[in-house]
Amino acid sequence: MNLLRRTARDDEAPRDTTHESQFRRPTRSARAAEDIRGAHGGRRLAAGVALAAGAIVLAHLVHAISLTSTFPPDTSALPGWIALAVVTLGGVVATRGISQVSDTVLVALLIGLAVPVWLDVAATSSLLPLGITPTAAPAAAAVLMPVAALRETRTPVAAASVIAAVLAVVALIQAPEAGTTTVVGLGVAASAVVPVVLVTVAVRGFRRLVGRELDLSLVQSTVATPRSAVGMRASEELAELDYDAESLLDDVGSGRIAIPLPGDAADRAGRLAARLRVRLIEGRTDTWLRHAVTESAYLSRRVSVDDPGGLAGLLAPPQRDGLLLALWLIAGQRRRKASEPPLEVRVVCRDAEAEPQHDADPLGDASRVAIRFEVSGVTARKVDAATWEALASVGGHDVVQGPDGFRVDVDCRIEPTVRGGTSAPRSAAYPRGV
Repeated sequence: MNLLRRTARDDEAPRDTTHESQFRRPTRSARAAEDIRGAHGGRRLAAGVALAAGAIVLAHLVHAISLTSTFPPDTSALPGWIALAVVTLGGVVATRGISQVSDTVLVALLIGLAVPVWLDVAATSSLLPLGITPTAAPAAAAVLMPVAALRETRTPVAAASVIAAVLAVVALIQAPEAGTTTVVGLGVAASAVVPVVLVTVAVRGFRRLVGRELDLSLVQSTVATPRSAVGMRASEELAELDYDAESLLDDVGSGRIAIPLPGDAADRAGRLAARLRVRLIEGRTDTWLRHAVTESAYLSRRVSVDDPGGLAGLLAPPQRDGLLLALWLIAGQRRRKASEPPLEVRVVCRDAEAEPQHDADPLGDASRVAIRFEVSGVTARKVDAATWEALASVGGHDVVQGPDGFRVDVDCRIEPTVRGGTSAPRSAAYPRGV
């Protein structure tokens, strides 16, 4: 069965996957990139949100206690609070020790929270003229705050919005009798959704920040690779090719496939050889820069690399790090308006040895690589100032402004020992204009 699957896979036409923008990381690094709820400070954020939710619930409880003497006989907010306590306790037990709320637990929690909301609204539905407002219902919405920190945020916001809408409708229905007290009822309705929305904004910003920094940390591993090293995508493809070739040779060696090879086996061997040749040819020009862009979930959508000679591989590690950080800062600019053109960055690497030099070269034994950033969709003044500091570690650079973008020409100096590959590269940062 495995042999049939491999044969069916080999029957597909060979294709170049090196420059595709969609990259599937290996399992371990993909898990690290996605685990931003329970790790990388996510548990501390959830704990802080839980404390804030507890403070809000306690405030509503104090308000409920203060209204106890105002309730008419045979009515009370106690049933709603008892139901809320039971549901909250069940939710704490169900989510204890886990980093993400499952769909089953979330559905059960939402159904359970509907009970205290219904009991509280039923107990206070006609008492707003007396100044009695729901207390357990907005407290139930506050219970959703930790859920937003442990899973996706849309469901908690939607549930809190439904609770707030119910409370607002109940308050507006009593407006003719309640008069100005209706404002208090609407304020209670707003208190059910505003904290959840604020937590959602904070959690989304935290996840976006952690996701970007973690993605940068993962692709920074390419900085220390040799000039012609393969990336994670190529490593997976080469491992697959090696397995397929080993299986084919094992079939031939064990006699399962006769020699001369039958037609289907010969076609399979030819396809494997073609894919290996394509990989070997591409590997001579695929540098750390191309791998870093391809393997990054953020850079791959906005950055393209034009480096047919593989010159980016000549950069020393400090220069590579500065170039990658500059790319990261430029490509990380967010669009303020939907009408703005999309941000695109094109990196062009060319050999600048033949270009005339107007100034005396203080390092006569150094060759040059010209690196150009062609940026569209953002102006230079909107780029983080740290971008120019990062480029200063790569080489002298000049910025040319444009109507809807800018261009950066970087003069990067490479020592001949690096180009010849006889020794480890020396790194040096050159001031602007050198």
